[in-house]
Amino acid sequence: VLDEQMQVVPVGVVGELYIGGDGLARGYLNRAELTAEKFVPHPYSEQAGARLYRTGDMVRWRAGGELEFVGRRDGQVKVRGFRIEVGEVEAVLVGHSGIREAVVLVREDERGDKRLAAYVVKEAGSEVTGGEVKEYLRERLPEYMQVQWVVEVEELPLTPNGKVDRRALQAIEIEVERGKESLIEPRDVVELQLMHIWEELLDVRPVGVRDDFFMLGGHSLLAVRLMARIQTSLGQYLPLASVFQGATIEKLASLLRERSHDNGAPALVGIQPRGDGLPFFCVHPGGGNVLCYKELANHLGLERPFYGLQARGLDENQVPHTRIEEMAAYYIGAIRTVQPDGPYLLGGWSMGGVIAYEMAQQLEAQGQQVSLLALMDAKPMQPVEDDAPFDEITLLTNFARDLGLSVDSLKLSADELAGLNSEELLSYVLQRAIVEGIVPQDVQLAQARRLFEVFKINVQAMQSYRPQPSAFALTLLSAAEREDSEAPDETMGWGALTSGEVEIHRVPGSHFTIVREPHVRSLAEQLADCINRAEKE
Repeated sequence: VLDEQMQVVPVGVVGELYIGGDGLARGYLNRAELTAEKFVPHPYSEQAGARLYRTGDMVRWRAGGELEFVGRRDGQVKVRGFRIEVGEVEAVLVGHSGIREAVVLVREDERGDKRLAAYVVKEAGSEVTGGEVKEYLRERLPEYMQVQWVVEVEELPLTPNGKVDRRALQAIEIEVERGKESLIEPRDVVELQLMHIWEELLDVRPVGVRDDFFMLGGHSLLAVRLMARIQTSLGQYLPLASVFQGATIEKLASLLRERSHDNGAPALVGIQPRGDGLPFFCVHPGGGNVLCYKELANHLGLERPFYGLQARGLDENQVPHTRIEEMAAYYIGAIRTVQPDGPYLLGGWSMGGVIAYEMAQQLEAQGQQVSLLALMDAKPMQPVEDDAPFDEITLLTNFARDLGLSVDSLKLSADELAGLNSEELLSYVLQRAIVEGIVPQDVQLAQARRLFEVFKINVQAMQSYRPQPSAFALTLLSAAEREDSEAPDETMGWGALTSGEVEIHRVPGSHFTIVREPHVRSLAEQLADCINRAEKE
C-alpha cells in the first residue's frame, strides 16, 4: 500500500493498493499505453524488471492486519490543497443509523471555491437533519474532510449500467438548510463587528450569532484570516484555537468582551458601513445601545452607510454623559471623523431624536449644514427638577421595552411586577431577554445593572434638557398607535420649538414597535424617501 511518491504508508493511512509477484500478468493485450500506466517498476524488488500493478483501489492496513477498502482512486478529489477520498466520507455517512445510502461530490460555492456536498438517502422513518449529519461528521473526520452541504434525496439516480448517476446529482440545486426564522441578530457592537467580518470572509448573508463558522463554509485557512481581521478591526488578539473551541459569533464575542479595550466601546458604530451615498447618522434611544437600528439599516440597503451613535457608560470603564448638550458635542466629534463637513443626515428614535435636534443646533452654530433631521417618534419632554423622584417600576418596565421585550413577553401582571423590588425585577428582565435571544447568554446581572443605570441617567438628562428654539425644518416619523392620554399634538411638541416646516409621516405601529418587524419596513421606506429627497436638495 503506497502513497503518491511510491512510499509505503503506515498502518491506518490510506494509500493505493499495488499487486506484484510471480502471478502478475505481463500487461494489457495490444494496449501498450495502458500497460505503461498501470504496470510500473517495482521500487522494492531486487529482481530485474519486476513490476507492480496499480489497482486504483484506495485501502489502508488495519491494526489487526486486515486490508480495509476505502474507495476508488478515481473517487479521489482535491479540495483546498487536500486530497480527499470521498469513499471514506461516504463510509462514515452510511455509518449513521439514520442514513441508508450516501454519495459525496465536489461542488463549487458562489465564490468558485470547491466544497464537498453529501447526497443522502435516509432510512425509513429517520428524521435526522442536515445539521445533525454535519455534527456527526465533525466528531469523526478532520476539518478538511467536512461537507458544506447535506442534500436529502429519495433515491440515488442510476445510469443504464446501474451505477450512480453523478451528473444527475450535480444538477440538483442546493438550497440553504438554515431558515431565517432561526437566525439571531447581533445584540451588541462586538457581535455586530464580528458579523460584518464573517459576512465578508464567508460571503454568506445573513449570518446569525449562533451560526457555526465551519458549517457556513469556513475552513482552517479562513480561520487564520478571521483571527487577523479581528485583530485589525477590533484591536484585540485571539489565539487561533479560539475559533475551534467556539466557532460562533456569540462565543467569540464573549471571549472578546473578557479582553475588552481600556477605552471601552466607541461612540460611532458602523451598523451598515457599505455604500457610496452620504452617510446617515442615527443616535441611540434611552438605553444607549444602537443595535435597535439593525433591522432599519438592513431595509435601507447597502448603497448608503448607516452609522449608529452609542452612549458612553455601557462599558464599565466609561463614565456616562449626564447632559444632552454634552452627548451632542461628543457625537459631533465622532461623526466628523468619517464626514468632516456637511451636509449631514441626522436622525434618531425616541430620545435619539432629541439628541439629534441638539446636534443639529450645534452643527449649524459651527457653520455646518444639516440637510435632514429625521425624528422617529421622538418628542421633547417637559423639563422637571433634577431631584424629582424616579418611579423605579415604571423605569424598569420601559427599560425592558427599550431592550425589545414586549409587555406580553414579561409574562407578569402589573400587580406581580409591582410586587418585585427593583433588583428582583431587573434580574427577571435580564432572564427574559436572554431567553428571547435579545441579549447574549453571558451577560451578568452586574452588566444589566450598568445598562439600567445608563438608561436612568439618560432619562434624567431628557427631563432636565431645555431645547432652544430653532428655524430649521424637521422631519417627524411618528407612530400611528398613540399612547398619549391627552389630545395629541401632531408635531409632538416640535411645532412650538421651530419656525421651520415640520414634515409629518405616519408609521404603522407603536412607539416601541416602529423600529422592529414588521413595521420597520414601512419606517425604512418612508425614511429612505426623506433621505433621497434631502440629498438632492
